[in-house]
Amino acid sequence: MQNQSSQYYLELLAEQERLKSNRFAGVRTVLVVLSSSGMAYDVDGFCARIHSAYPEAAVFFMTTRGKPLGAMAQGHVDLVIDLTGPRQRQGFLFSRMLRSKGRYTVGRNVGLFRKRIYDRVFDEHGQSHLARLQLMHPLAREHEVQRQVLALAGVAATPHAESAPDRGKTIALDLPPLARA
Repeated sequence: MQNQSSQYYLELLAEQERLKSNRFAGVRTVLVVLSSSGMAYDVDGFCARIHSAYPEAAVFFMTTRGKPLGAMAQGHVDLVIDLTGPRQRQGFLFSRMLRSKGRYTVGRNVGLFRKRIYDRVFDEHGQSHLARLQLMHPLAREHEVQRQVLALAGVAATPHAESAPDRGKTIALDLPPLARA
């Protein structure tokens, strides 16, 4: 039987392998459509996480109404990450416009026909743990869903307020006894 720290690191390695398998090849430009109900990270945090997954990528941001934040993406982009949530205002054919703008598209299953339009879709309906998060903190559900969408795009979203288990007491127990001279 494995101890808790070994299990933790095995799960962490499995998560990293899953993220690597979700990455798209040849991504040089990324467009992130930010949610209007809340953001899991600030703009610089999104850039840092996306650059860790796609180091050569230029990152652009857009609101749910289609207005750019900062520099505007020119023409087509390689990857579109749509964090638009339910009951957020946007144009009727906004998802189709995003699909035509990007080579790969990842997003949430909200709105019309996104399951058929996007390459990868996070379906938040029927997930009971997300409903419990909504009761605990209003923005906790939104943050968790955004982290799952980023994971579908191959972007590692490090968990906040979690750290590796303290191994200070267990390392000393694993060492062999000192030889006396």
